[in-house]
Amino acid sequence: MLANEQTFQFGQAKLKARDSLRFTMRQSGDDVTYLVENEATAKFFQIGLPQYTFLSLLDGHRTVSQALMQTATILRINALDEQEAANLCKWAIESGLVESEKSRNVSRKEHAEDMAMRQSASLLNPITLKMPLFNPDSLIETMTRYLGWLVSSGGAMLWIIVMVAGFFQLMKHWDNFVLNRINSFSSDDLLWFGVTWLVLKVLHETAHGVACKKFGGQVHSCGMLLLLLIPLPYVDVTSSWRFINKWQRILVAAAGMLVEVFIAAIACMVWAAAEPGPLKYHAGNVIITATLHTLIFNANPLMKFDGYYMLSDFLEIPNLATRGRAYLKSVFKWLYFGTKPKPVSDVGIRGVIVKAYGFLAMAWFFSISLGLSLAASSMFEGFGLMIAVMGMVLWFGIPIIKFIKFVLVGSKTEKPNRLWFATAMTITCTALGAFLFVCPSPSVVSAPIVIDFEELSIVRTEAAGFAKTIHVVDGQTVEAGQLLMTMENRELTSELESLWVDVEIGELRCKTFHTTGDIAALKLERSSLQSMYDREAELTALVKKLEIIAPQAGVVMASGLSAKENTYLQPGDEVLSIGMTDQLQAVALTRQQDVEWIEKTQSQNVQLFVWGQDEQQLSPGKIQRVFPRARDDFPHEAFAASNGGPLAVVPRNQVESSADSDEDEQSLMLTEPRVQVEIALSDEDRQRLLPGQSGTMLIRSRDEKMGPYLASNFLRFIRKNSFRSHGL
Repeated sequence: MLANEQTFQFGQAKLKARDSLRFTMRQSGDDVTYLVENEATAKFFQIGLPQYTFLSLLDGHRTVSQALMQTATILRINALDEQEAANLCKWAIESGLVESEKSRNVSRKEHAEDMAMRQSASLLNPITLKMPLFNPDSLIETMTRYLGWLVSSGGAMLWIIVMVAGFFQLMKHWDNFVLNRINSFSSDDLLWFGVTWLVLKVLHETAHGVACKKFGGQVHSCGMLLLLLIPLPYVDVTSSWRFINKWQRILVAAAGMLVEVFIAAIACMVWAAAEPGPLKYHAGNVIITATLHTLIFNANPLMKFDGYYMLSDFLEIPNLATRGRAYLKSVFKWLYFGTKPKPVSDVGIRGVIVKAYGFLAMAWFFSISLGLSLAASSMFEGFGLMIAVMGMVLWFGIPIIKFIKFVLVGSKTEKPNRLWFATAMTITCTALGAFLFVCPSPSVVSAPIVIDFEELSIVRTEAAGFAKTIHVVDGQTVEAGQLLMTMENRELTSELESLWVDVEIGELRCKTFHTTGDIAALKLERSSLQSMYDREAELTALVKKLEIIAPQAGVVMASGLSAKENTYLQPGDEVLSIGMTDQLQAVALTRQQDVEWIEKTQSQNVQLFVWGQDEQQLSPGKIQRVFPRARDDFPHEAFAASNGGPLAVVPRNQVESSADSDEDEQSLMLTEPRVQVEIALSDEDRQRLLPGQSGTMLIRSRDEKMGPYLASNFLRFIRKNSFRSHGL
């Protein structure tokens, strides 16, 4: 008799393989496996020759012991032992592959109830709602007659040629594409992106169907999957699992992505050749949508999209996700109920892959579930919050309720070890409590900094003229009185030279009138001559101002100074700025939530890391001033990500209307307002550091515990998201 600690006495049980099972033999080298398809549930499993032989002998008349003995007669040393047979029977029952004579009717009833419950839950799930529409098999068959040639070596060659040509054009014009299409993206583009995306998805799913039909499969269903109420077309190509050639199955799974990339390559060539206008605009939309979405979602093997099925076929591990979850479930039961974990049927590297996939897929599930719920909460105003709550209940609430029920009453085939569970939960809660309420939160508050001058002496023109010669460059150290720029104003110098001639003539006339004794004429001429003297002094001063000199010693600050050469400047135009090296300071832009911690250390020293110096070398600094209000502009260009800085920026005209923003205001603004902090440097650092250098401010003063720290940051994120979306 076979051992079984639970309900079934497997040795005497009469089990029967379900009539809906379909077995397909596959051989890879000397390794023979069988693909098991449950046509009633459209699920696939892969088993070895001993498992197939044993299951095929379960006809409802033989006992498990008799089937095991006959398997040993057929396979001899390769047959299953008693424990392996017991585990296989239990797995087959849980997977719905076999049924006992006694529980056949009950199992069918439970299966029908389970399917009804799953269907109801699917219909109630506002996050993912699957709606089958019609049978497209005849339509796909007609399309395959005309497009099936693409699924061939000739089609592959065409795909490669178009892809290489298209993406060569994209790389050739990449800077222009980034500047005029990616960086110019705004909320006004969302509608057209949505339309483009929906059309591409229809073509994507059509490609799956055509490839499946080309290899002899069937497409019995198509419909719409609503993800966050966003329509996603789908086709059912599960019949491709029957294909013996795994590369055919992989090609069916990859067909949609291949078509999208093919269309994106054509769009690249159109975009490169088209003039600015609607055609170029929509081609850019196709490029972004057909590549970015495909890489992030369809090619991701941790989601049950194309990438997952390609990986499963390549590894020849059907139901990879199901096996990974089953392994995680057995590990969880081992840790919290003391139940011996189920052995993974795959051995070697395949077993490692199944285990690793289980952990990675579970981590992705939690992150994507939370992400989708947060995304839903920011959509459709108040209705989005309701969708998010319902989604969280269906994703996490129902499994938690089932788990509690299992702990309290167990299941038909398994009773929990509650003492073990209580001990394990006590240890878990103790460790979690220690982490949340004993461990300190990250002790460093950081913010990006840029070295800048406390005050700048702005040098402006005092006379109009052309910038003839610029004698300094940005970053150059100058002395007080040093010549910075020579300007040219020919009208001004010509007027002065003409005035000099008039003055000489006036002086001669005065001498003549004085010699002749014409007192009245002399008096009148002297009055005119004095006016010319005054004008001469005025013009001489203006000509002298055409030479711009440094008002003080310091460092020249003027980006794009060379571009001013040979340009016409009006009086009052800014030429450059000069900062004194002994007035260098660090300017930081910190997050608004960190201001309270910074204000606590305003009288203490902070540490500064400046890029370019040793990572172990930190410079001391002291906070001098914390500005009372946040700002969305930036005091120095080195903060902006567009200039290689750490802070994300967007064009201001995408956020503010032209009526709301000033013409003189920066064209870029921070995506998140920040608070400016001024930090005094040591005398040594003032001499060593250069203006424009960037780095990080570090404050090691936070004494909050991890639990309150995580909770406050999460609530702050929720409040910020709710305010932005709903004004709450």
